[in-house]
Amino acid sequence: MSIRSRSAAACVAALFLLSACGTSSPAKAKDEPVCDPADEAVVSEIMSKARTGFKTGDTIQDHFEFVKGATAPIPEAKRQFGAERVMVLLIKLYIRDDAVTDDFQGALGPVWVVLDADGKPLAPLGADSQPFFDIQPPADPGWTAWADGLADSDFAYDLFGCVNPNTN
Repeated sequence: MSIRSRSAAACVAALFLLSACGTSSPAKAKDEPVCDPADEAVVSEIMSKARTGFKTGDTIQDHFEFVKGATAPIPEAKRQFGAERVMVLLIKLYIRDDAVTDDFQGALGPVWVVLDADGKPLAPLGADSQPFFDIQPPADPGWTAWADGLADSDFAYDLFGCVNPNTN
């Protein structure tokens, strides 16, 4: 496999790893998140800040396409930095790479965004979502650890279940 092929495969594999998230354990009814529909205006605002045309190795992240979204309140014990809700966006990532066939239809994957009490985006949640958007997280030094912890939590995985195309 050429270096270009490996680079493209790594990019696609990273997005598929994101989309492989499912519920980590069978959720009880009381533990299931509230899957509220995503506000279309907020989705449009977030998607307008999607980074396009940036390069990873030989692969160019060409553009994103919104597929489906949902929101849920962050459990009170986990709320910090003015964060009240998390929105999960199921997106399709399109790439340009000579090693990828022309019939590639894009890779599906989730992106989580933290919302404040007014429903405005604070920042993408966690290191896996941040590079895809021009939304800067709060400058507080504790933000990154908190956001990564929330991104890796059962709450985030359960919220992904609201948009997971394999379960809906």
